[in-house]
Amino acid sequence: MRPTAAALLPIFLQKGSKKWRLSQLLERVRPFMDEAILTVELENLVGEGWVYRDAKGRYALNLLGKTFSAEVQTRYEEAYVLLDPFALRVSLGDFRKQRLLPGEYVEIEIYALYPEQVLGRVIRRIAPTQRTFVGTVEEGRNGRLYVTPQQPPLAIDFQLPKDVPSDLIGQKVAVRFLSWGLKYPVAEIVRVLGAPRQHHTEIHAIIHEFALPESFPEEVLREAADLPEDIPAVEIESRHDFRGIPTFTIDPEDAKDFDDALSFRELPSGLYEVGVHIADVSYYVMPDSLLDKEAHARGTSVYLVDRTLPMLPERLSANLCSLRPHEDRLAFSVVVQMDKKARLHSVWIGRSLIHSQYRFSYEEAQRILEGESGPFASELRTLNTLAKQLHAARMKEGGIRFETVEIKFQLDEEYRPVALYVKDRKDAHKLIEEFMLLANRQVALFLSQQRGLPTVYRVHDIPKSDKLRALQLFLEGFGYTIDIRSARSLTRSLNELIEAIEGKPEAHIIQAVAIRTMPKALYTTSNIGHYGLGFTHYTHFTSPIRRYPDLLVHRILAAVLDGTISPYPDRSRLEELCRHSSQRERVAEQAERASIRYKQLEYLAQLEGKELTGIIVGIESWGLYVELTESRAEGLVPMRELPSDIYERDAQGHFLKARYSRRRFRLGDEVQVRVVGIDFDRRLVDLLLVRHLGEPIL
Repeated sequence: MRPTAAALLPIFLQKGSKKWRLSQLLERVRPFMDEAILTVELENLVGEGWVYRDAKGRYALNLLGKTFSAEVQTRYEEAYVLLDPFALRVSLGDFRKQRLLPGEYVEIEIYALYPEQVLGRVIRRIAPTQRTFVGTVEEGRNGRLYVTPQQPPLAIDFQLPKDVPSDLIGQKVAVRFLSWGLKYPVAEIVRVLGAPRQHHTEIHAIIHEFALPESFPEEVLREAADLPEDIPAVEIESRHDFRGIPTFTIDPEDAKDFDDALSFRELPSGLYEVGVHIADVSYYVMPDSLLDKEAHARGTSVYLVDRTLPMLPERLSANLCSLRPHEDRLAFSVVVQMDKKARLHSVWIGRSLIHSQYRFSYEEAQRILEGESGPFASELRTLNTLAKQLHAARMKEGGIRFETVEIKFQLDEEYRPVALYVKDRKDAHKLIEEFMLLANRQVALFLSQQRGLPTVYRVHDIPKSDKLRALQLFLEGFGYTIDIRSARSLTRSLNELIEAIEGKPEAHIIQAVAIRTMPKALYTTSNIGHYGLGFTHYTHFTSPIRRYPDLLVHRILAAVLDGTISPYPDRSRLEELCRHSSQRERVAEQAERASIRYKQLEYLAQLEGKELTGIIVGIESWGLYVELTESRAEGLVPMRELPSDIYERDAQGHFLKARYSRRRFRLGDEVQVRVVGIDFDRRLVDLLLVRHLGEPIL
């Protein structure tokens, strides 16, 4: 299903089972869908059975009585499922009464539709949960040992078998569900993680929480070990040879896998030839091989604060497929000829053989860009000039200037955080980013021209109109405005906004709220373009060592270049692979955030009782969420700790107003707080409000 069509279903849900006229729907989706596009998307939904149209031309959800298979999830006491492909939430009731656990696969039937709520019942249990749950072993009043899952948090005790030794009391463990007892689920310990609040204990807890693989199966490692080190002569002869052209990599200082390299030379015509060379993982990892199945299951490499859980074994990621200096390597290349204004004159895409002459760290490349002498100084500076022009052109075409924040830690020998900082994105980072974007875009354009060929796109949909109106209202409180009359005007006004707030105290919260307004990018076979980048065609091609979708794109591209049949001719099968990749990406992001969060809490534990500066980043009925300026960690000022009053929160959660004192707490307000408590198990921080906008809280 096209993401645009899927975006209509939440609008239908606003009225539950009631019907919509076309004019009513059109009013909700303007300005980003006109009547012609809306009609096409509605026909798509009707054809697939999600929506029906009555004799009067009215539309309504067609879900009552339908059955679906899905994985159970929980939040607090509620069990629910999310229906693919549009993540429609179906509530199943209290998970304890239903005897459901997260990770269980069930078949459900939808029996009721209300505004903003879909209710379902379980009609068949397909498979019990295989998830592991993390908690601390405790002793109950009856002398039995139990574990209350802390991650993910579940309001239920897991009883342990009677033969579990009592010396495990107080230890953090990972458990797996066995069966339901008379009242509680019974679970077995699959791993003793160690004493709580120890670095390796907590990192392994995160690994188990998100079911991340710590090691590769022996048979996968053997398959990797059997891959030949030498490149056959026949393979060299079949590829375009770039070994004589100045080529180098730019990566983080501690990187081990180098999956992209740049080459540069000036041609006699005066044009520049820039090559973006990407490791040819597809040469080594065959479809349906053990390596391929393992890479598909992982979906992506995961970067925790102290380690990387790679998608491919080290023999591939750090050796055969790593574009290490002074070694011949197989690659896929996008080679462009451009003039001094970075305008493209030609594009060549094909299999290649390269030889990197130098391995730059970002820091070393940046020093050269800032004037120091060094290898390939002229090439780097010319590429930097071209990258800036590519960026300017991208912004002019419709890209949005959002900047993401990356937090880094300085750890001591015991892995304790002694300092943290926000990673600064400088020209060296942006240079690589612009040329990777260029390569991804050119590959997507090339594959889109192959008629009838399913391929993988990286898409980013336009924001929903109701979220844009909420953003508009939020910005008005700061004296800013955005133009939401069309996608083009929105992009222009967002870029003007980002420029206007640069360096101002409210910049961080405004950009964070604006980013949250945007939908998440995802992988799909249906191309709707990438709104955030301003591209009509975009894919992921440049990181096949660490992202499975890039490997899929390489294989499809190889089939086109060779004139053979694509390994993925079935669009529905390829769409399944896209959905799986998007899901694995989300899991990786959550695990990475959890590891960062834990280190932030460790850092804050050293500052307990001290006055810290922060800004209000969330307003809920239970309190104010504050992001601390130095650590970027988030904590909660509970409502009960605010000065005694009656507080009213606006519908969008943009401000909290006290009825009698008239004090207003607003998103983006600067506050001073004290850390008064840290719950490491639930990864929560309790804060006490000391000052608001400079005024003491009495």
